[in-house]
Amino acid sequence: MNAQNLFPVKLDNCRTDKFCLDCGDTKAGYQEKEFLKLQEKLNDELKLDGIKGAIMFQVLVNSKGRACVLSHTDQSKNFITQKLIKELNRFKNWTPAITNGKIEEKSSINIIFKVDNNKITGQIERVDKKAFEKSFDKPNSPEIYNENYIYKNENLSNYEITVWNSKNSNLPNNWNDHISIDKNGLIWLTVNQGLVTFDGSEFKNAEQNITDKGKYFAYYELATDNNNVKWVYAKNNIYSYDNDKWVKYDSTQIGINSAYNIVNNPQTGELFFCSKNGITILKDGKWSKIDKNLYKDLPGNRVAFAKRDSKNRIWIGTYDGTAMIDENNHVTNFEKSSTVLKGKCITSMDEDENGNLYFTLYEFDRKNKKQVNNDEGIAIRDVDGNFKQFTTENSGMPFNHSNCVLYDKNEKVLWISTDRAGLVRYDLNDGWENYHTENSEIPTSYISTMTFDNNGDLYLATRQGLVKIKRK
Repeated sequence: MNAQNLFPVKLDNCRTDKFCLDCGDTKAGYQEKEFLKLQEKLNDELKLDGIKGAIMFQVLVNSKGRACVLSHTDQSKNFITQKLIKELNRFKNWTPAITNGKIEEKSSINIIFKVDNNKITGQIERVDKKAFEKSFDKPNSPEIYNENYIYKNENLSNYEITVWNSKNSNLPNNWNDHISIDKNGLIWLTVNQGLVTFDGSEFKNAEQNITDKGKYFAYYELATDNNNVKWVYAKNNIYSYDNDKWVKYDSTQIGINSAYNIVNNPQTGELFFCSKNGITILKDGKWSKIDKNLYKDLPGNRVAFAKRDSKNRIWIGTYDGTAMIDENNHVTNFEKSSTVLKGKCITSMDEDENGNLYFTLYEFDRKNKKQVNNDEGIAIRDVDGNFKQFTTENSGMPFNHSNCVLYDKNEKVLWISTDRAGLVRYDLNDGWENYHTENSEIPTSYISTMTFDNNGDLYLATRQGLVKIKRK
């Protein structure tokens, strides 16, 4: 299961590009003997006289046995909680999750610490998956961090919003993170651990049928190429579906067994697989690669996003910085620049008819690891090469972390999805609008990603079902 922060107090001190929730045939844990030593240390150093209570922590454990705290339940900023966070992050004796003999790259576990009788004790509390899904199958209230902008939302009444969820349709699950619309107008949607299609009236199972799903099978990325072939990353394998049969690709032949993102480039017919190994490219049946071995000036190999623009330049967002490879194969590393892209990883991109580029930003090396509303937002690069960043400080962005940006060619506006503040409409002048659960029919403030259909209608993949936004 794709996971997220479970508890009310969310910390932004971990790299959480992808992780699973308490998964594995062998689940993540710790070396008991060393954890007992940590408990002894805590009891020696903390003054617990007269204190009684419990705190739950969500801890992200990586493949190397290191960990960091993702979220917790204590909203009081108690000194004990701060001490526990520090010690859990320092603890080096974690054991990673293992599935089918392979170590999971990242998985989260829950640890509860209880204070009673002047003593603190801790232990893992395993996640009840069904109870977890039920608890999260509800709308997320908006978290608006912009205290200055007044949203009039004058255009909201111009749209018809339609929602399909597990209550009003046969959608099997409301947890929708990825969406693609193929050349026939058929919608493909990931649903928690499954994959479905939607023809406008009925959802149908569309999962691969050539390998045994086994435990913890899930679909993590989804795209449609120029030939109407669907591509997915699912449980350590890349798959394709040509509307007749599924194919699983041998990682020894294509060079990857996973992807952070799959991006189609309609103008060139290239498919970009963005992964921890750089960019793997498929074009005309041939596989190639872009990484630091070929381009020394790239900031890193862990590529979150990549896409070509109309001038044949490749824009690349890595977890070590953003770069651009121009039509002459010259690399611009923005970590060496003074632009707003320095310190940022681009996570999505779109382009208008004039060649202006629009990016969503991720601040990968934040100074304040506990801060939620970071130096991110969106960036616009005009045709003259000038960049401008838009955040809660200088615009109508309601929250700075955004998942996807799309340019609407019909209305000449930007649509921006966020995971805390709902949907943003920006008219590219001074007009910002923010649609969410408390002012519209959009069912949640967590919008994963978006796409347009052939009619220009906007579809949202959300954590509360599928949403269509159609201009009246």
